[in-house]
Amino acid sequence: MVFRNTIPIQNLKCNNCAAALKKKILQIQNISDVYIHSDYSHISFNHTSVNDLSNIENMLTFLGFPPVGEKIKKKNNAGYYCKDQSRNYCVFEKTSA
Repeated sequence: MVFRNTIPIQNLKCNNCAAALKKKILQIQNISDVYIHSDYSHISFNHTSVNDLSNIENMLTFLGFPPVGEKIKKKNNAGYYCKDQSRNYCVFEKTSA
């Protein structure tokens, strides 16, 4: 059985962030048909089990785009962040450790 979920997320600044996030999320097993709603800061996706939902929420938090209600950090655990707050242009770059 395939389930469809939408999760409101935090810290999504622009379409470059959305594209990078989608690429990472598609690497999770059993996740497909990912759509990032940049203007509304939501991610929609298909998954096949309840565990998949937990996995994607953990990955979102790790990448710095936690579900609404979770604490956000200025720079996320993966070391990536959006340099621009204007939503017009963004560089999604890796920080130097």
